[in-house]
Amino acid sequence: MASSCSATGSASVGTSGITRNYTNDDVAEIKTTTRSADVWSNFDYCVMRDGAKKARCKKCGRFYSSTSNSTLRSHISSGCKAIQQTSTDPTQTTIGSDGALFVYDNDAVREAFAKFVIQEALPFDHFDNPRLTEIIKTKLQPRYSAVSRTTLRRDAIALWAKAKSEIIVGFANYKNSISLTCDVWTAPHGNANSYLAVTAHWFHPDSWLMMKRTIDFKLFGYPHTGANLLKILLDVMAEYKIDDKVFSMSLDNASNNTNAINRMKLRLKPILDGDFFHTRCIAHIINISVQAGLQVCDDLRTKFKNLLNTIYGTSNQRQANYRFFCAQCNEPCLGPNFDTPTRWNSTCFMFESILRQKLTLNAFNEILVEKRRSVSIPESDWNLLQELTHFLQIFKEATTLLSGVYYPTSPLVLNQIFLMTEKMANFEYSSITLFQNMVIAMKSKFLKYFRELPLVFTCAAALNPTINVGGVNVLMGQIYENLGLSELEPNFVQTQIFKFNDSFKKLFEMYATKYGQPTNVIVDHIRRGMAGSSSSGRNVNINLYNTLMEDATKRQRTSAPSSELGNYMATNFLAHFTVEEFQNFDILAWWKEKEVQFPILSAMARDLLTVQASTVASESAFSFSGRVITERRSKLTAESMEVCVCLKDYLDGVERIQHCVSLEGPLLPPVEEYIQEEEVAMGISPPTTEVDEGEIEEFSD
Repeated sequence: MASSCSATGSASVGTSGITRNYTNDDVAEIKTTTRSADVWSNFDYCVMRDGAKKARCKKCGRFYSSTSNSTLRSHISSGCKAIQQTSTDPTQTTIGSDGALFVYDNDAVREAFAKFVIQEALPFDHFDNPRLTEIIKTKLQPRYSAVSRTTLRRDAIALWAKAKSEIIVGFANYKNSISLTCDVWTAPHGNANSYLAVTAHWFHPDSWLMMKRTIDFKLFGYPHTGANLLKILLDVMAEYKIDDKVFSMSLDNASNNTNAINRMKLRLKPILDGDFFHTRCIAHIINISVQAGLQVCDDLRTKFKNLLNTIYGTSNQRQANYRFFCAQCNEPCLGPNFDTPTRWNSTCFMFESILRQKLTLNAFNEILVEKRRSVSIPESDWNLLQELTHFLQIFKEATTLLSGVYYPTSPLVLNQIFLMTEKMANFEYSSITLFQNMVIAMKSKFLKYFRELPLVFTCAAALNPTINVGGVNVLMGQIYENLGLSELEPNFVQTQIFKFNDSFKKLFEMYATKYGQPTNVIVDHIRRGMAGSSSSGRNVNINLYNTLMEDATKRQRTSAPSSELGNYMATNFLAHFTVEEFQNFDILAWWKEKEVQFPILSAMARDLLTVQASTVASESAFSFSGRVITERRSKLTAESMEVCVCLKDYLDGVERIQHCVSLEGPLLPPVEEYIQEEEVAMGISPPTTEVDEGEIEEFSD
C-alpha cells in the first residue's frame, strides 16, 4: 500500500537518465535510509511499484535516481524552486561585515576551501563532515552544499593547473634570465618516496621586486644518480619553456648534483663556459665548516649537553622541579633546545639558551651535585662557553642572512665570507689552544670550498655600488689573507683577483652586445614580463663599511670615463652613504633608480642578483611537505604532493608570505607545554606533577 506523500499530484522526472514519469500513486513504500544526512533530509527514499528505487523531493515532489548524491545536491542548491522560495533567493544580496553588498556563491566557497586546506596543510576531507555541513546549513547559509574530499582535491588540481599555466605564460613573456634552486627530500612516516623540489627566482620587470615560485615537486625515484636528476631537471625546464633562460642553478654539495650540472652544461651551453651556471649552497658549506670546528670542542659541548640531559632528560619530575625553581628565582625557563648537526645553527641556539639561563641552570645543578645526582661545571667552562657562543654567532648571522627570500642574497656572500674569515683569523690568535685547533679545522673546510671564490658571487658583489669592482678586489685580498693564502701563495691570490676582473669585463661585454641599443630601448626591453615582490634592508657589520671606505677614498677619479662600465667603476658611490644607510642599503631600489643611467649593468644585475646563495627556497618546501605527509596521511599520490606543495607556495607568493616558513630557530618544546604552563600560572589548570621539595629545599632555605 502506498504511503502518504509529502507532495500531492504527479511529478515528472527532473534529470536525464530517467526513462519514465512517476507520480505519487506509483510509490509502493517509503523506507528509512542512513545515507548522507545533509542530502537525504530533503528526500524520501521510495520503492516504486515497478521495483525501482527513487528519491522524492519533500518540497516539490520530483523524483530522481537514488544512486547519485551529486544530482540530489544540485537539485537542493539550485534546481528546487520550492526550496528556494523558503530560503534566500540565490540572487538576493545581503550586507556584508564591511558594509558592501554580498551574494552567496557556492563555487567561490569551494575555491576558498581548496586554497585554505592547501595553505594550512589540511587533509582534503577536512570539510567532508556531516556535522560541519549541518552547522553551516542551519546556522550560517541554508544554500551551502557539502564539499566532498574528491571535489576538494579536484578543485585544488584545477587551481594548480591554472597557476602553472599563468607561470608558463609569464616566463614566455619574460625577457631576462631565471635562476633555479633544487634539493631532494625523503618522505617520513614509512613513505619510501623521495621528491625533488625545483624553485624559480626572477625579478618583476617594472618594480624590481623579487619573485619566487616552487614550480615543481617531482617524484625522484631510485637510484638518485646524476643521470636521473638531469632528466628530471630537463623535463621541468622543457615544461616551463625556460631551457634558454636559466642563468644559474643552486644545489647542495652532493656528488650527483655536480654530475648532473656538468652534463647539463654540455647540453645548454651557458654563458662564459658555465662559470656562473652552478653554485653550491653556502649555508651548507658554513654548516660543514662549523661542525668541523665543533668536533674539536666536542668535550665542552658534551659537558653542557649532559647538563641539559640531567635536568630535562631524566624524568618529568625533575623538569617540573626546575620550572618551579626558575619561577621562584623569577628567571626564565627556556627549555633544553638540544642541537642537531643537520639543523643549521642549532648548536649556537642551544648555547645561547644555556647562557640566558646560566644562573638557574648552574644553581639547580649544584643542588643535584650535593645529592650526587650530577657533576659540577667550573666557572672557567662557563667562560669558554661564552666565548665560543660569541664566535658561533657570526656564522649564525651569515646563514640567516643568506637564507632570505625577498631580497638578493648573491651580492651578500662575499661580505659574509669576509666577516667569517676575519672572525676566524682573530680567534686563531686566542691564548686558548682549544680555540686555535677549532679554527684550524674550520679554515681547512673554507679552503676546500672557497679557495677559488665563485665568480657568480664576486661579480654579484661588484654590482653592489657600495662595494663596486674595487671593493671586491679589496675583500678578496682580505679573505685570502685571513685564510693564510696571501703569504703562502701570493701569485695564486693575484691570479684569482685578475680572473674576477677579467670575467666581470667579459660579462659586461657580452651584455653590451646583447643590449647594445639606445638607453630607452634597452630599458623598455628588460622591463617587459611578469609581476610580484619586495626587498628589505639588511644589517652589515661596521668593519665591512670601514674596510670599503678606506679603499674607496684612496681611489681618485682622474677623468670622466666615456664607457658605462668605466663610469660605474670610477664613481665612489660609498661616499654618498652614511653608516646607517650602508647598513640598510636596498640594492634593488638603487638599480631601479639607475637603470636609465646604467642600462647594460642593470641588465646584468637583473640576472646576477637572482642567483641564490642557499637552497633554503627549496628546503622550505620540505618543511611544509613534512606537515603534508603525516602518520595519518602517508599515502598521497605524487600528483597530490605536487599540488599541495607547489600550489601552497604560489598562493603564499601572491600574499607575499613565503618568507614566513623558517628552517632556522631554536628547537622549542611543543606549544602545548607552554600553554599548560601558562594555564598553571593563571590557576586554570593543575600542575602535571607534584614538586619534589627535597630537590629544592636548599634554595627555599
